[in-house]
Amino acid sequence: MIYNDSWVDNNGINIHFVETNANLKEETPLVIIPGLSESAEDYISVIENLSPRHCIIITLRGRGKSATPETGYSLDDHISDIEAVVKHLELKDFILFGYSRSVSYVLKYSLQNKNLVKGLIIGDYPAIHTQLPQGWVEFFSSLPPWRGKPLSQRMSHTALYGIQKESAQVIFWDDLSSIECPVLIIRAGKPGAALSLEAGEQYLEKMPQANLVVFDESDHNIFEPNLDTFIQTIDLFMNKCHAGI
Repeated sequence: MIYNDSWVDNNGINIHFVETNANLKEETPLVIIPGLSESAEDYISVIENLSPRHCIIITLRGRGKSATPETGYSLDDHISDIEAVVKHLELKDFILFGYSRSVSYVLKYSLQNKNLVKGLIIGDYPAIHTQLPQGWVEFFSSLPPWRGKPLSQRMSHTALYGIQKESAQVIFWDDLSSIECPVLIIRAGKPGAALSLEAGEQYLEKMPQANLVVFDESDHNIFEPNLDTFIQTIDLFMNKCHAGI
């Protein structure tokens, strides 16, 4: 599989993204927004397994190969990174997948761009953008390597402190009823899941068109222990979205 590293200038901040199979225009593309400390590189195996689908992975500011500004880490700043890539690629209809904390980014983006988002995949996280407390950076930095890669190789302290300092709580539950596109919710079933049983039910209450799938063998890392489970689940969802089911 061939994919391209590319960058777009978002008001002076270079945002990295990976795109594959851009020539496949007949299917609805998938836009992936990685989790808090993740970058496009974490999702290469995902797009390889989804090939030949048209996929785009966006590395948000302060992570991976994207630029790290001194400030500018609010919810809206992160959403602007998504907007910059979508506009650059002139995407009109796409399925949007957000994982972990990035769920809040894709929810707000979807609420603001209902004409563009034709399907929404929510990866193990409630409809809340949390305010991160003092001491969060030290706590987060002390965690074991995530998906085989230490935090020090993922993002700088500048980005970590920026995310903590500029975070503010935003609750989306009451806004979800205005999302009318198909929605897939993936909840981890083992201890460590970020989406509780109650929050999963709340999603279904607010969005009756949504489908919730529980990965019984996964903790918050919904890509393990079996990536095929994740691939098959979202592949089926994307086929239904493309068919208009």
